[in-house]
Amino acid sequence: MPAAPEIIAAGAVPGAPTDVILHVRILDQVGQWGIGVLEDDGSLGIRTGQVQPQESFSATRTESVLAAFSAVLEVAATRQYVVLDVSNILVRKAIAAMINSVPNVLLSETTALCDHRTAVLKAIEAIPVSTEVRLNPDARSMVVSTDASIANGGQVAGLGWIIATDDGTVLSVGQKTADVSRCGDILSGELLAIRWGLQSVISRHPVPAQGQGTVIIQSDSRAALRLLKTLGADRHPAGCTIDQVKLARRILDEIGSMPVQFRWVKGHQGNEANEAADRLAVLARRNREFGVTSEVGTRMFRDLRDELVSQVAA
Repeated sequence: MPAAPEIIAAGAVPGAPTDVILHVRILDQVGQWGIGVLEDDGSLGIRTGQVQPQESFSATRTESVLAAFSAVLEVAATRQYVVLDVSNILVRKAIAAMINSVPNVLLSETTALCDHRTAVLKAIEAIPVSTEVRLNPDARSMVVSTDASIANGGQVAGLGWIIATDDGTVLSVGQKTADVSRCGDILSGELLAIRWGLQSVISRHPVPAQGQGTVIIQSDSRAALRLLKTLGADRHPAGCTIDQVKLARRILDEIGSMPVQFRWVKGHQGNEANEAADRLAVLARRNREFGVTSEVGTRMFRDLRDELVSQVAA
C-alpha cells in the first residue's frame, strides 16, 4: 500500500485509506461508468452513470472517464486519501495523466478483490440502455487471435494478439512481454495473451452487448480454453496452479456479460491470424531477452504489424 501523501484535501476526514474501484465501458450509443467505494465496515457502495455518444468512440471514452473521475473526486473530498483500482489499460493511462493534480488520490499497485470488481461490472451492465439500440447478431463481431511464446526453461513470456472482423478486416494488433511465476509456464502465458487481447478489445473498440455481435477468442492452447470453460461452468479445474486459476477468473470477470465464444485452432497449420499472433509473441520475447532498445523494438513491431495486416487482410 502506498504511503499517505502529506497534503490532505480541504475538508478531508482523517482515517484509513479508502479503496475505490473504477470501470468504464463504451457501447455504440453511450459511455457507461461505475465506481465502487469500499467502506470501513466492508460494504461496497456503488455509483454508476452514463454519458451521451460523442463524435467518436475515443471522445465518448474520454467523457466517460472524466465523469467517473469526477465521482472519485467527490469521494476524495471527504477522505484522507483514496487508493484507486483501474484495470482497463487505456483508462488507467488517462487517469494517471490527471492524477498528479490531486494529491490524495493514488493509483493502486495491486488489484481489487474479484467479487468487488464483479459487483461494479454488474451494476454498470444493469444501467438501462436507450431503446434506440438496434439488435443485430452480426454487428461488430470480432475475432481475437492470441498466442504466447516462452523459451525452454524461461520465465519471460512474449504475448501477441490480433483483432479482426469476421470478414478478416484487421482492427488492431498488439504485443508485450510478461513474467510468469514458474519456468516454462506456457499456460499462464497463453492466459495472459488472451487477457491482453481482451483488454485491447475493451479499450479500443465499442463493447458488444447481447444482440449486438460477438467476440470470438481464438487460441491454439487447449489447456487455456479448457480452464476458462471449466471455471465458466462453475466447475473445479484439475491440474492447475492457484495463479493460473486466479488469472483465468480475472479474464472471466472482465468478460462480464459480454457475448464471448472460445474457439480452438490448431497452431502452425496455416491460420493467418494465429500465425500472426505467434510471430508477434516471438518478436516481443526475443527483443526483451536480447536487450533490444525500445526504439528499435518499436520499429521492428511496426514493420511486422504492417506486414501482418496486409497478409491477414489479403
